[in-house]
Amino acid sequence: MEEKLICDKCKVELEELEAQFSYLGKSFRHKVSRCPMCGQICLSEELVTGRMSEVESMMEDK
Repeated sequence: MEEKLICDKCKVELEELEAQFSYLGKSFRHKVSRCPMCGQICLSEELVTGRMSEVESMMEDK
């Protein structure tokens, strides 16, 4: 059974929603666990060390 993430502030379940990220003047969107009420985002270690690290490296190489 998958654990549900709950926003500590709003006490509601996080949903998979798009969020906008900016790095070195460039913006991109990605679906992440996010509170539907306050917008707080939870980034998984897998996302941070995987996909975001790849995007960061690509942007820095340009």
